[in-house]
This record gives sequence, C-alpha cells and structure tokens, in this order.
Amino acid sequence: MSRVVLRNGKVFDSLNGKLIDGQTIIIQDRKINWIGQDSSYDQESKDKIIDVSGKVLLPGLMDLHVHLEFLHEFIYNMERAMLRTKDAMLGYYALKNAQEHLKSGFTTIRDCGSETLAPSSLRKLINEEFLLGPRCLVAQQPIVQWGNKEEFGPHDWIKFMRREEVISGTDGMIHAVRERRRDGSDFIKTITTGGVLHGQESKVELSLWNNDELHAMVAEAERLGMHVASHAHGSLGNHTAVEAGIRTIEHGSMITEETVRMMVKKGTYLVPTQSAFSFFDNLTPEKKKAFPPEIIEKGEHLAQFIAENHKMAYEKGVNIALGTDAPVASAHGNSARELLLMVENMGMTPIEALQAATINAARAIRMEEELGSLEVGKYADLVVVNGNPLDDLTLLEQKENLLYVLKDGKIVAKQGRLEL
Repeated sequence: MSRVVLRNGKVFDSLNGKLIDGQTIIIQDRKINWIGQDSSYDQESKDKIIDVSGKVLLPGLMDLHVHLEFLHEFIYNMERAMLRTKDAMLGYYALKNAQEHLKSGFTTIRDCGSETLAPSSLRKLINEEFLLGPRCLVAQQPIVQWGNKEEFGPHDWIKFMRREEVISGTDGMIHAVRERRRDGSDFIKTITTGGVLHGQESKVELSLWNNDELHAMVAEAERLGMHVASHAHGSLGNHTAVEAGIRTIEHGSMITEETVRMMVKKGTYLVPTQSAFSFFDNLTPEKKKAFPPEIIEKGEHLAQFIAENHKMAYEKGVNIALGTDAPVASAHGNSARELLLMVENMGMTPIEALQAATINAARAIRMEEELGSLEVGKYADLVVVNGNPLDDLTLLEQKENLLYVLKDGKIVAKQGRLEL
C-alpha cells in the first residue's frame, strides 16, 4: 500500500507542549509509520506527497462532551424538539452533527447521552467506513435517578420519560450498567446533581445517588472496561462523584477546594464545558421567554462561579480535558471556541488548552496509546493548519484555515468541506 507523506511541517508535540520545525510524517496502514527531520526522509516511488512547509500539524482534536442527536434550536424551541421531531430523525441529526465536528478538526468525540440507540449504530457504521465521521465513544441513555426532580408537563410525556427510570439500590445500578453495555455503550454517563436545563425543580444542590449506589455503578462499569462520566454542578454531587471513583466530572460548576484536592490525588479529570455557560450570556430577551424563570435563574447563578471555580481547579493541578456540551451554546462544529474560553476564563495558556483537546483528552478516555499525540504507532488523526494556533487560537474557529483533516491517515476534509 502506498504511503501518505506530509513533508516539512511544524509538528505540535502535545506531550511536551512545543512546536518542532522541519518534520515529515509518513503514514501507512492508518497509522504513523515514521516521523522525523525532513532531511532524513527517504522517498519511495509510490509515495503520495503533501507539502506542508510552514504549516502546523496538530493531533486530531477531541471534544469529550457532545450530544449528537440534538440541535441547538431544541434548547429554546421545545415544540420542535418534542412535537415536530420523530425518533428516527435523531439518527440523521447525529450523522450530520458528527460530520460538522469532523470538518472542524475534531476527529474524536464522546457522546454524553442520547434519546435513542442511534449513536452506537452510527459509531459502528463509521468504524466500518460505511459512513464518514469522527471516532465516536457513546454513552447512550444516561443513568438518571428518577426522583431527581418534580415532573411537570403532559401526562403522556411523563410516561414517555419513564424509559430512563432506573431501579434504586446497588442491584439497580449494576443492572443499569449492564443494560447500557448491552445497548452498545462505550462508557457510562450518570447524573449526580440536578441540572440547569433539566427542569425547573431539578436541584443542583442535591446529591442524587447514595454512596453505595454510586460505588456499585462505578465498580461494575470499571469491571466491564468502561469509565464513568458524571454531570455535576453542586458541590456535594461533585464531591460524592469524585469520592466514588468517577473518571470525568462534567461541568463541575460549584466544585470546592476540598474536592479539587481529592481530584488531584485520584487523577480525576474535569471537563469544564465553559461553552455551555456562554449560552446564558448570549440569550436574547425573546429567547429567554422560552424558559421558566427558575431555569434562567439557575443558569445565571451558576455562571457567576464557574470561571472562578474552574480557574482554581486548574491552578491546583486538576487534569483538564476539553468538552463543550454541544449543542447547548451553538450548533455542532464550533468546539474550537472552548479553547479560547479555557484561556480567557481559566488562565490556561494556548499550549495547555491544545493539550486539553489532545493528549489530556486521550488520557481521560484511556486512549493515549492510540491517540492524542503525533507519534509512531498511533492512529494518523491530525489537522494541518494554515497559521500557528499556538499564537492565535482563533485560527481554529475558521475552517478555511484547516487545510487538511486526516483520520486513519486519510484526508477526510479540506478547508471545512468533507472529502466523501
């Protein structure tokens, strides 16, 4: 099989946080076969050579918190979400949204909760190269405590939502994990506090599982080779999640110094989803009318603390991995915005933000042996950028600067257009 050769570029070394100039990468059989100084490259007659002189080569970027089935419009247009969307449509939305991430340089995404089983089917079809898309890790339906909020709405809607119900107790948790494994989940998503958009009576201060239940969930997931991600806003739910051994904390809005110290000790990852809270900053008065006032109040309350708490967690050494909660803040395919928010709100350097989107994200999902850095033996997922994003992260928001996106060594997008 002929080799793909990227000649004479500037490689971002995500392990050490630096650019290495004059590098050539040889790709063969989906993986990086050789990487080194261009002067040491030995050309073969069938090599497919791409000149990337002066361009920056990044490992494929990762977004560890998306919801592929959902559209941004669903957040403030519940009529469309509930009354004008068939279940079968969600799979098509998931494909389109996954491809938007791929076009934007995000070659790996983690789907943190869905209504249907479409994401696991999509993952399989992408892996079989029947469809073009990023690498997908999927949670399917999250494990949610049925009693976490008082339900309001049409009675038929409440009955419909009972499909998410989980039997209480440790046996219920074990069964729920196994059921999601059977449905095709790669990891487990759970909810350890109420949420902002989860309902007007969903309390972020509550810790939703007792300790035995949470420990049983984590133990069974780990036994089956899966990690657990936890939606957590309030301080108590953050603390119980970390104490139980959950691997990634999603949001972490009211995280405390005590919990942060435990995260550092345990190696827990924070997925800040700063983008999700920018949603409330950008809400027009007209769109605010779509929400009960309690939801707006919760969102605006948490938004006061999230930047400060995330900055504290970062400064004290918590592992940070990029996640956006797309499509809360905007349509899918805008994950690069999170890089800027981590710099602006948390005090990270551009290099550290890029590490959060590459090697740190790979470590968080235990795929650092395959992804996250440009090294021999790893999958050839990478982005060729026109310009230096270490100096200007906004370059990554403009798809015309993404000259090539490669996945498995194949060019899958050029300047925001898929190579079908």
